[in-house]
Amino acid sequence: MKLTPEQVQHIAGLARLTLTPQEVEQYQTELSAILSYVDRLQELDTENVEPTMHITPTFAQLRPDVVMQCSPEKRAALIAAFPAQKADLLTVPPVFLHYKE
Repeated sequence: MKLTPEQVQHIAGLARLTLTPQEVEQYQTELSAILSYVDRLQELDTENVEPTMHITPTFAQLRPDVVMQCSPEKRAALIAAFPAQKADLLTVPPVFLHYKE
């Protein structure tokens, strides 16, 4: 499936990206190749293939969450080692930023 430059621009707009004409041409080629590969996968006969969640077996064992007490000295050391803190709180960058067009 070959994408048009307009389709690439539309996809870029959905991702809030501004592309140069060279990038549009590059992504047109790359995305078209990916979609052609997906088209080939659609031709496979999967009638007798059992649905799976993972392509390989997973053996991850999850441990239960256990509340543990932390000594004041250890807590102070952890807070001091954190890159940014305010009083006894650890500060991190915001997850959601306000988007302005």
